[in-house]
Amino acid sequence: MRLFYHVLPILLLAGCTQSLTQSETAAPPITPRAVTSPVPPPAPTKVVPKPAPALTAAYVPGWAPPTSSDTVLRLQGRRYTLRVQAVTDSTRRLRTTYETTPGHREQARGFEGRFTFTLLDSTGGQVFRRVLQKQAFYKVGNKDVVIESEAFAPELLGYSAAFGALVFNLPFMVPDSDVGGNVLLLLDLKGQVLRICKGEAVGGPEVAVGLSSDGRALLTPDELLRPGRPPLRLDKPDADLAGAFFLSDTTLLLLYEPGKSRARKLPDGSYAYGRDPSPQQLRAPNAFVRHTVSGRELARFRYRGFYEELGFSIPWHFLRATATGYLLDERQGLYVLPRAAPAQVALVRFAQMSAVGRKAKPTEAHFELYGENGHFAFYIDTINPRSIRYQKLRD
Repeated sequence: MRLFYHVLPILLLAGCTQSLTQSETAAPPITPRAVTSPVPPPAPTKVVPKPAPALTAAYVPGWAPPTSSDTVLRLQGRRYTLRVQAVTDSTRRLRTTYETTPGHREQARGFEGRFTFTLLDSTGGQVFRRVLQKQAFYKVGNKDVVIESEAFAPELLGYSAAFGALVFNLPFMVPDSDVGGNVLLLLDLKGQVLRICKGEAVGGPEVAVGLSSDGRALLTPDELLRPGRPPLRLDKPDADLAGAFFLSDTTLLLLYEPGKSRARKLPDGSYAYGRDPSPQQLRAPNAFVRHTVSGRELARFRYRGFYEELGFSIPWHFLRATATGYLLDERQGLYVLPRAAPAQVALVRFAQMSAVGRKAKPTEAHFELYGENGHFAFYIDTINPRSIRYQKLRD
């Protein structure tokens, strides 16, 4: 259902799938055990777009020029080149139907798309070549959206030795709209598909999707993936996930909106979405710090600083200079979450902060946060992370 995907991506985007898709060729694999974890993707060294066919003389929704990019990686101390290509096949048309509202269906049309991933060694020899078509992403990316979307270039997020996988992000969007989202793809060093998972979606929670800095955890909007362990599910039966962020390699910040968003039929026959949290839910903690390995809860507190428009927005900033996370609450102040002591969450109220003077202190670090109704600048003493000056800015 297109409407459900747009407003409630959690309801319609499936979790991870582990089915394999046919590989065209495969050369002897390399062994991942000695690979540094994780390997962040360098900037592409070469981008060679292919010429567009005659079909693109005028704008055609669902068609995009082919892309090809080479990225140099160092695995096992050796140099490899990862070539990623995306091609829209204008000779193969796709179509399906989808439900816009209960009982009403419309048709989606688009073109076939092919995504090719090739790993080459330092001599140009092929290690693997994997070709995936749009069909591989129907279950996770929502079939009608994937069909209508252009074949955008996949983005390499990094390599994790713990997972033994190259991690890619693939966007799928309905042309000329804000309907769609991203899909995560994990390929091993033989070119086999390990997982296809839901990525960040328009209209959903604000999630820092990607690998932890040590590569031993992968955060998605549905779950935290950990090699050798069951996924840590992030959903709750009585609340919607609003945001999720790594506080460290072993700690995760989770924020929830009380009540489940559900569709309701209005007297005029249209549908609206809303939540009916109980008074007890509204008083209960909705922010949690959890351990990424054990899943154990390290801290809980009540936080009402986020807001929801098309999706959730979390005024959050992690300051590397103090190794501390900061959450804005426009009515109260800043919640301070130290990475070294994640159980010691503290609220520094605006009344405890100093106003910004004309002179900046040499030991201060600066960042800005937007709330639902205001824009704030904060100056943090890097020696004492709870010593804060602030200024409310005008946009």
